[in-house]
Amino acid sequence: MVKYAAEVEYNGKKFHGFQKQPGLQTVQGAFERCLLTFTGREIRAFGAGRTDTGVHAKGQVISFEMEKEENADSLMKRMNSLLPDGAAVTQIAVVDDSFNPRRDAIWREYRYFFLCRTAPSPVLEDFSIHYPRPLDRDLMDKACSAVLGEHNFSAFRVKGQDESNVREVLRCEFTEDILGLLCLVVRANSFLYRMVRILGGAIISIGAGKMTLDEFAGYLEGGVEPCAEPLSPYGLFLWKVAYPPDKVNF
Repeated sequence: MVKYAAEVEYNGKKFHGFQKQPGLQTVQGAFERCLLTFTGREIRAFGAGRTDTGVHAKGQVISFEMEKEENADSLMKRMNSLLPDGAAVTQIAVVDDSFNPRRDAIWREYRYFFLCRTAPSPVLEDFSIHYPRPLDRDLMDKACSAVLGEHNFSAFRVKGQDESNVREVLRCEFTEDILGLLCLVVRANSFLYRMVRILGGAIISIGAGKMTLDEFAGYLEGGVEPCAEPLSPYGLFLWKVAYPPDKVNF
């Protein structure tokens, strides 16, 4: 058997999340159907992260096994011809049998895009959150700085998780892209379920004057309830998943 890692992009509005679900179009299900058509047998596809319904990906990573090694470019082209509209393989490589796209990741980066102007955009509405009211960038930048490092993010996740709530955030900042969109970049060793959507909601609440920096700092020490409403998934992208060079080299 030969194991592959593939970097994939998808439009989250066309899928009911990443994880396979009976009767629903999901990213994992689409890739497994693609592999079934290509090989004639059922092959499991494993992802680096389980994105929610509506969340997009520019750099999701999946792994799968095949009986023999194929030319990487030919395999990528063939898979892209079989995948449904809204998903594509952008890079592919042979990896060691022990490779696990979730456990071997050293960090994941998400990016949230905001259209901060009075008028909405029919062009960008599927890929950004429209926020027509003024936001205090200075306060939001200070909130981003406070997020850096290791914290208890139990106030930034949904209920019912039996795991450690401590995560290390390696990067958290706002940038602006060429389309004039405001972009929240968050990179961490790993994330809790809906952590980025709730964190984004809290930082926007600070910029809108609905939450103070002191309140936000308190939530970074823990909590039993989500400290903010999760933002819409449509402006959120799983942007990049990084691995040690000896694990995967696209």
